[in-house]
Amino acid sequence: MLETKARAGKLRVGIISANWGARTHLPAWRMLSDDVEVTAICTSRQETAEAAAREHGIARPFWSYEAMCADPDIDVIDAGTSPVLREKLVTAALNGGKHVFNQLPFAPSREAAERLVKLQRDKGVTGAVAASVVGLPHLTLMKEMIDEGYLGEVFQVHCHWQMSYFLPVIPFFPYVWFGKAGHGVSVTRNHGSHMLHALWHVFGRIESVVGRIETQLKTWELSPGETMTVETDDTCHALLRFANGAMGTMATSWTAADSPGFWIEAFGSKGRLRLEALRYPSVATARLYAAKAALGTMAPQGQEVPVPERLFTVRGKVLDPSVGSDPSTGGQLLSMVRLFDAFATTVRNGGEPLASFNRALEVERVIGALYESNVRKAWVEPAAG
Repeated sequence: MLETKARAGKLRVGIISANWGARTHLPAWRMLSDDVEVTAICTSRQETAEAAAREHGIARPFWSYEAMCADPDIDVIDAGTSPVLREKLVTAALNGGKHVFNQLPFAPSREAAERLVKLQRDKGVTGAVAASVVGLPHLTLMKEMIDEGYLGEVFQVHCHWQMSYFLPVIPFFPYVWFGKAGHGVSVTRNHGSHMLHALWHVFGRIESVVGRIETQLKTWELSPGETMTVETDDTCHALLRFANGAMGTMATSWTAADSPGFWIEAFGSKGRLRLEALRYPSVATARLYAAKAALGTMAPQGQEVPVPERLFTVRGKVLDPSVGSDPSTGGQLLSMVRLFDAFATTVRNGGEPLASFNRALEVERVIGALYESNVRKAWVEPAAG
């Protein structure tokens, strides 16, 4: 288990990113204001950094990530931007002795992920990633019910995430670069990372996979008369074999008409559980359904399971799931607060945080196995640690 040294006073966070980091992570950090203060924000240019600091009421603008990562008055770096750029940001932060909260995809490759995790271990600091599904209260309840034996022996696990960001392209969508090669992004790497974190968290290690990965929508229409050739995959289907013997499937696309959203369904010797939600996934729309195996049942009997108040409670405050349900940020504010709370607690007390760097490396190894399987047309075991 990783041990880290606690410090007196509030944890001082520096965010690298005035886009997703400021819109989604900043409000979540500020909900932990008794213990955490966002004191700095960094962009690539002085004028944008100063503008972001003014807009968001942050004391210290930086336009050099190296300077932010070396600053002795910052304890935590929250790293945004693309995976290719983030590798050097996270490396600088770890070398500066900072605790790091990283975005997903964790790294542009398995090899890069291994380098980051080794450095994090060597420096003895805390590292975690923004696997927001893991922070979803409904997923926590699902895991608790499974651990307590609700399903009995787990037979099947199915996870789908179907969204329509690019069919058609959302007007003024700031992430059309997701369709360009060389940034370390794709539906398999982006959606797949979130899905695999959730699956591993609830059902344990994935020991082998077979995958098919495609670019089904070859051209994106950005605006009338303006198109872009797509260079990254937009659809991934996979079969999974879990170490506990369960069989699984995973399917995701970001060119799925009508955006039906996210769901995980599990079948066992004693019953069935299904978690579903819209968007990224949105806490306000999430629902957990449960049914016990019954004689002669030929139609689903699942009933919604109320999520206890304790799973919406962070540091003694009950959080309203509708707060922060803005569709532009996926409705994941409460999930992120729960992840940040676990992260800050680990920084203070030591141990392994939710969605740790170690888990992120295991997920990267599964993603690498999916791409290898797509080429080899065969079952592939993730690289060993």
